[in-house]
Amino acid sequence: MGSNNQDRLTGGLLGAALALGLCAVIWLVWLRPGSNPFGPKASEVEYEYGRPLKDGEVTYAKYQKYHLDESNVPNADRADVAKGMDTWYWWTGGNQAFWRELSQQTGILPIKADLLALLHSTPRASRFESLGTMNDPDCVAAEKPDRYGLLIDRMKDGTQKEYDVADYGWASGVIGLRLFKNPKFDSAKWSLPKYLADPKLVEPPYLVGMACAVCHVSFNPLHPPADPNEPTWHNLASMIGNQYLREGRLVAGINRLAPDQFAWHYIETQQHGTSETSRLDTDFINNPNAVNSVYRLSERLKLAPPEEITPTQKKILQKLYADMSVPTDTDLGGSDEKPTLKVPHILKDGSDSMSVPVASLRVWVNIGSMHEQWMKSWAISLNHLKDNIRDGFKQKPFEILEAQKDPDSWWNKTEKRMPGLEKFAKTFDGYPLEQATETEIDGKPRGKSGKEYLDNDTDKLRKGKLAFAHKCARCHSSKMPEPMPQDPKDQEKAWEAVVLKDDFLKGNYLSDDKRYPISELHTNAARAMGTNPMRGNIWDNFSSETYKNQKDANGVQLQDSDDKGKPIDLYNPLTGKRDIKYTVPNKFAPSYRTPTLVSVWATGPYLHNNSLGLYNGDPSIAGRMAAFEDGMRKLLSPELRLKERSIKLTTEDSHLPDFFDLIRREIPELAAFDLQPKLLIIPKGTPINLVMNLHARDVKEVVKAYIVAVLQGRPKIDLPLLQGRNHELGLEAMARKLLELNQCPDFIEDKGHTYGSDLSPDDKEALIEFLKRF
Repeated sequence: MGSNNQDRLTGGLLGAALALGLCAVIWLVWLRPGSNPFGPKASEVEYEYGRPLKDGEVTYAKYQKYHLDESNVPNADRADVAKGMDTWYWWTGGNQAFWRELSQQTGILPIKADLLALLHSTPRASRFESLGTMNDPDCVAAEKPDRYGLLIDRMKDGTQKEYDVADYGWASGVIGLRLFKNPKFDSAKWSLPKYLADPKLVEPPYLVGMACAVCHVSFNPLHPPADPNEPTWHNLASMIGNQYLREGRLVAGINRLAPDQFAWHYIETQQHGTSETSRLDTDFINNPNAVNSVYRLSERLKLAPPEEITPTQKKILQKLYADMSVPTDTDLGGSDEKPTLKVPHILKDGSDSMSVPVASLRVWVNIGSMHEQWMKSWAISLNHLKDNIRDGFKQKPFEILEAQKDPDSWWNKTEKRMPGLEKFAKTFDGYPLEQATETEIDGKPRGKSGKEYLDNDTDKLRKGKLAFAHKCARCHSSKMPEPMPQDPKDQEKAWEAVVLKDDFLKGNYLSDDKRYPISELHTNAARAMGTNPMRGNIWDNFSSETYKNQKDANGVQLQDSDDKGKPIDLYNPLTGKRDIKYTVPNKFAPSYRTPTLVSVWATGPYLHNNSLGLYNGDPSIAGRMAAFEDGMRKLLSPELRLKERSIKLTTEDSHLPDFFDLIRREIPELAAFDLQPKLLIIPKGTPINLVMNLHARDVKEVVKAYIVAVLQGRPKIDLPLLQGRNHELGLEAMARKLLELNQCPDFIEDKGHTYGSDLSPDDKEALIEFLKRF
C-alpha cells in the first residue's frame, strides 16, 4: 500500500495489510464515526429463490422441530428455545452496517473485507476447503447469475417464511452469513463490474451480516457428511465450535496478497478452528484461540463462584435482567458498594466474567453490532492518529450503560433475545462415540462405527479411570469428593472413589471451570496475556474486579517447561537458545480456565490454540479418531510434540507496506530521515509473533534502532547512502528491538500442560481409552 493511497484513506477505514511502523497491525481498521450505510429506500430488492424442495428434504424448520423433540423441550419452553435457535443461526444484531462499511473502505486495498464479493467469488463446491465454513443445506449453488449478476447460493423455494426476512434476511449459502436488502440500492445505478472494482462506487442489492453460527456450527461427529460441501441438517451440530474454520481468510475477504507480503503469512499461519477476537479492537498481541463449544450449560452454571464487580456493573446487570424479564437480583450478592456476581468463567482466560448474557452480547459487538460506539473504543483511528500517538495508542472502555440507553439500540434488541438463547444452549449435552455412525456410500458404511473404536476390556478401563483420578480429575470434573480430605493421600483415594462410580460421566461438565495460573500450566501465554479486559481497556466493563486483580506479589515470569513439566526459560528464536527471561508487567497473574472434556474424542487438535496434535480436516469418524489419538499421545508424551517446530514462521522473504510517509508526518523523531522502505524486508524464517506482538506505541523505537544500526555513527544525511550498504545490520538490530519490546515473547505454540507425562505407557493408553467415553 503506497503513500499515494493515503489521501484516499484519510478519514476512512484502513484495511488489512497496513503494518503501522512494523507493529504489524496487519488487520487494523479505521471507520468514520457516524457513518451509516442505511439510507432512504431507492429500488426494492427482488430475491430469486432456487429450485423447489424435493420430497423428504429436511429444512431448517424441520431440523429445529427435530431438535426440540429430541431434547424433550417442555411445551412451555418450545417457543423460547426455537427463538434462541433462530438467534444463534440468524441474528446479526445489525452488523451488516459494519461489514458494508468495511467493504467500502477496503475495496481497493490488497485485502478487501467484502463478504458479498467473497460469497460471489467462492463456489459452494470449494468453500469448505478454502474457508472451512459450513454450507447451508437450505441452499443450492447458483446455476447462473441472478438478476444482479451475482453467483450466490440461492435458498430452495419453500425453505423460509417471508415474514422472517425483515429480522433475519435470507440465507447466503454459508451458515451464519445472512443477506439483507440494502435500502440504498438503486437498480438504475447498479453495476457488478464497478462494485467488484471498488465497492465505494455503487451500492449493492444486498448487505451481508454475521451471526454466531458462522464460527460455532460444524459437522455432527455422530453423523458425518458424505460430502463436506453438501451437508444435510442431520450432519450439523449447533454448538460444537467449527474446528475447520479459516477465520483469517474469511475476514480477509477478497485476498490479493502474495507470499512476498508479510500479511499473507499472518493470515495463512492462523490455526484452523481458531478465532482472533482482538484482530480489530487490537491489544497488539496475536492470540487466535479455539472456538468455544457449549455443552451441559446447566451443570456449568452450578460451578459459578461469586466474583467482585463494580457498582456500575451491578447497575448494568440490573438493567439487563429487567430487560430480560428476570429478577433484578439474579446471581447478585454483596453490598451496593461492593457487589458480587455468581458467574462462570467464559472466555479462554476466564475474563468475560459478567454473566453468560453479557458475554454473549460482547460477541455480537465484537463482530460489528453497535459498531459506531465500538469503534470509539479502539486503540487506533486514522482520523485521530495524532491523538492516538499522544495517548500511547490507548483503548477506551466500551460503555454498556451507553449502549443500553436507546431502547431501540441493537444492544437492547439483542438483550431481549438472551433468555431464549440460554434455554437453547442448555439443550446440548455431548456426542458419545459409541453412538457415532459412519456415512454410507452405495449402501455401505465407508468406515468403522464409533463402537468399533472402543475397547471394552474392564481391567484397562479401570486402569484408565484411576489414571484420570490421579492426573486429571482435580481440574477436569464438576463432580468432586464431598467433603474433600485434607491429606493428599486421602484426597487421591477420594478422587478414585468418585471417578470409579458408574454415573461419574453422567451430567459431569468435565471441568471445574476455575482459572489456573500460566505459571503452573506453562502453555503458550498469548491468550492469557491479552490486555483487552484490563482496567481502562475496551472490555473493562465485561470483566470482574476479581479477574482484574489477579496478582502475584513476586511477579510472574513466563516460562517454557521440559518434557516432565519442569520450568525452563523461554526459547529465543533469534539465538536458538533458552535465554529469554520475561516478567509479566504490573505483577498481573495471567491464567486460563479449565476447558471441558465433553466429547473430547471429536475435537482434536488440542490446547487453547488448537496447536497440539494432527489437523487433518477430515470430519469422518476415522478422521476425528486419528486427530484424537495423535493429540492425546502428544499431550501425555511431550517428547512427541513439535516444540520449536510449532513456531509460526514466514516461509519466504516478505515486505511490509510502504508506511513511512505516514509515519514521518506523524512522528517528529522520524520525520527528518529519508528512509528507503523497499530495502526493509522480513526475512524468511521470521517468527510471525516477533512482529505481531509489538505495540504501536513502540514503533518509533524499532525504526530508530534500525536507523542507528544503519548509520553506524554517521550523520543522518548519509542514511540514503548507507541504507543499502548496512541494511542487514539494520534488520538485525530491528529484530533484537522487536524481541526486547515484544509484549509476549512466547513463541512455542504446543507447549505445557504436561500432566500425565510420568504415567507408564500402559496407563497412558488406558487413560486414552477412558477419554473416548467422554
